[in-house]
Amino acid sequence: GDGWKHSTVEISIPTGEKDPSGNGHSFTVHGLHHRPLLGVMKAAVADASSRWFHYFPFRRFWDSPSGERVRVYDEAYTSDVWLKAHDDLQKQPNEPGCKLEKVILGLMFWSDSTHLTSFGSAKIWPVYMYFGNLSKYTRSKPSCGAAHHVAYIPPLPDHIGDEIPAGSNKSTILTHCRRSLFQAVWGELLDPEFVHCYEHGFTGMCSDGIVRRFYPRIFSYSADYPEKILIAGIRHMGKHPCPRCFVKRSDCDKIGLAADTAQRQQHPRLYTPWLQKCLVAARELMYKCGRSISSVYVQAKLAGGNGAGHGSWHPVLNIFAERLGHLGLNPYSMLVVDLLHEFELGVWKYVFVHLIRLLGAACGAAARKQQGEGPLPPGSLVDELDKRYRLVPSFGRSTIRAFATNASAMKKLAARDFEDLLQCAIPVFEGLLPGRHNDIVLTLIFRLAEWHALAKLRMATETTRAHIGKTTVQVGKELRRFRDDTCAAFTTVALPKEEAAHSRQKARSVAKKAAASHGVADGEPESPSPTPDQTGAPVKSRRSKKPGKAFDLQNSKTHNLPDYAHHIRDFGTTDSFSSQVGELEHRRSKGFFPRTSKKNYHLQMTKLERRATRLMRTNRTFDATQPDRHPHHPPFSENDRTPTAPDGERYHMVDCSKHYQDLFSFDRGGDPASKNHILGRRIGSTYDGDEQVFTSEDHNSIIVVGNRVYSGRTLKVNYTTYDVRRGQDIINPRNNCDVMVASPETSADAHRFWYARVLGIFYVYICDNSQDSNNRARQRYDFLWVRWFGMVEGHRHGLRVARLPKVGFIKEGDATPEVEEQQRRRHERTSSRTTFRFTGCGTGWSAYLYSASRLDIGSDLLQVLRPNIDPAHVQVYLSVG
Repeated sequence: GDGWKHSTVEISIPTGEKDPSGNGHSFTVHGLHHRPLLGVMKAAVADASSRWFHYFPFRRFWDSPSGERVRVYDEAYTSDVWLKAHDDLQKQPNEPGCKLEKVILGLMFWSDSTHLTSFGSAKIWPVYMYFGNLSKYTRSKPSCGAAHHVAYIPPLPDHIGDEIPAGSNKSTILTHCRRSLFQAVWGELLDPEFVHCYEHGFTGMCSDGIVRRFYPRIFSYSADYPEKILIAGIRHMGKHPCPRCFVKRSDCDKIGLAADTAQRQQHPRLYTPWLQKCLVAARELMYKCGRSISSVYVQAKLAGGNGAGHGSWHPVLNIFAERLGHLGLNPYSMLVVDLLHEFELGVWKYVFVHLIRLLGAACGAAARKQQGEGPLPPGSLVDELDKRYRLVPSFGRSTIRAFATNASAMKKLAARDFEDLLQCAIPVFEGLLPGRHNDIVLTLIFRLAEWHALAKLRMATETTRAHIGKTTVQVGKELRRFRDDTCAAFTTVALPKEEAAHSRQKARSVAKKAAASHGVADGEPESPSPTPDQTGAPVKSRRSKKPGKAFDLQNSKTHNLPDYAHHIRDFGTTDSFSSQVGELEHRRSKGFFPRTSKKNYHLQMTKLERRATRLMRTNRTFDATQPDRHPHHPPFSENDRTPTAPDGERYHMVDCSKHYQDLFSFDRGGDPASKNHILGRRIGSTYDGDEQVFTSEDHNSIIVVGNRVYSGRTLKVNYTTYDVRRGQDIINPRNNCDVMVASPETSADAHRFWYARVLGIFYVYICDNSQDSNNRARQRYDFLWVRWFGMVEGHRHGLRVARLPKVGFIKEGDATPEVEEQQRRRHERTSSRTTFRFTGCGTGWSAYLYSASRLDIGSDLLQVLRPNIDPAHVQVYLSVG
């Protein structure tokens, strides 16, 4: 079955004593809860959710406007690794007497330790298993129940310290025990039954009634860096920190260079027989001869594991390679990149933190030089940064949240918060640093945002993969330029938050050393030294100096940036295997904890997980008997706060017959703009800004019923997302009021879009009173009252110059997904209210805005600056009539 088992794990502690048997001191770790992988796979195949499984991989192509057929990457079962595994399986001889069709069952693992409470020490270390045969859009939603909890890894008990001899190597031995525990737990999961079915497969009847032979294949393992080194068996931030190749730590900053690309291709990590032999020899020195882990003898044996030199190996055998290596599994290539931890909480966070350090060290005089104001006092540049972030409005339903707290404090920020900081950073940081440093910072932020948007695309093509490679070269160049030029020009120190953490760490280190030296050999405690107050000596006031902080690029997270283009080709787009999927499943695990008694909660959580899974399977079985529905069509409920518009409609506006205004309240001295707009729509002309001229006779043929203009609160716009899925955006004049439309201009220097701010959403009932009219019944016309923005003349923008477009307000006068107009905050405000602001909204901006258009992760920015790179955006521009 697929129920939970409760086991113990045996590990060996290297005590430093000679042991002829080579086993070391055996230690038992209790509390391992796990499920047999074979039982989980059989239950999943028989479950009703298997009707959505993709058993045969395929390649997806897009016929571009140029006539070229372009490869498209999105799901795991369209990736090269899956296709190769399927081809190899079909070439493999059938099992004796078996003529069933052979299919791949793709296994994708996630694991990460997480705290269960905000206060206290309760935590859990779950291992999740997903099936890549399911669509990533299903796997990414915890409510779909696609995650299978297969193990809860127990921590090392506190009393293990009693089994380890005291000394300087105690912390090293504890680290070794944690690594051994992790490998031992996976030894329980990769049991002989799983290894057998990995080679010979297993049969199962699917929900469609067909019996197939399934061959499980481990495709990816998503984890943060500390856990990846546990799997790879290497030292944390050693001389060779990458778990996939043998790059030196001193060369991690050379991303984008030809030498770095060659190194990745020529020196990948492989679990060879020679490496296994070196690891076994090092372990024999530890357990048989009593050598310490950090001794030169053990390290010399480990250094032989790589023909090119030391590989930062740790003396632990890799259980994945030991059990499945002979079947073709490379335990290092399955460690996929992780956008959440490596970029959003990695590279970008490093840059953002150091930018705050630079603002604290920079002179504030240049920040307001162009405005004729006096210099800023020291430290107020950071305050100005916080002020600008707080002024950034929210955008979309959940794309950009308002920055309610100081951004520089970074209090309890998640990865999505750092993503928001990046997407809004260009107008916020502009002008804070003087001269060329301002240009360097803005270019760096632009390249980072461009790379992030490309790497996070939910549907990629060969074109976008090539763009990622080019952008990675530019990111590496700008990071090194930022480090060598801007960072070298300022002396930066630790932030108050970092200084406090450093002080706490130093205090813990001093306390630990004092505890180790306290208590002399005769058993009597040493007398405490008298303080200056007790001796009467004068107390010297010594001011502690803040530790300096330099910008460091020599880390594994920076080194991993060039791997994203290859992993998209090999495993699919990054959202398919990002650790964000596992982080979302943590919500379900944490939901079990409050329902336990808080004692032996791991065991109680396994029972709650089984109960929840049985209920979910029952619901899926019931749904399978109901009339089928296309998976892209979500169920509609009358209780939905924002129901989708009916199929076939481009937009949906709620009928608000109770809220209307008199038509003459919109009159501006005989301005026929509204009637020109309606006349143009009646004859079916393409919208060009209502510049078409109509006569007075044409105007008199339009009668507004009751002279009433009805106003709506919101407008829901249906559109096709760039990954060819249905999406809906909401336009609200109170907050989400900035839109963009496809420009009808065809000149060479014309911008591809027009930008506007929606002032109101209205509709009227019109009667056609013209002589040639065949239908005099009233007809409804919906329209938006907008104020147009114009492109700022003389401003260069685009990918080549690494600048966003700027638009300004023009004289007043088809909506696609919204475009956020980020205000360039350093320009002056107007003293009076402007016409595009409603009463109570305060003063406006007399300068211009930044256009930073995007679809929740920045991909719309690519559509504005780099057109025709995604299938859904070639000629799809929705408009609100």
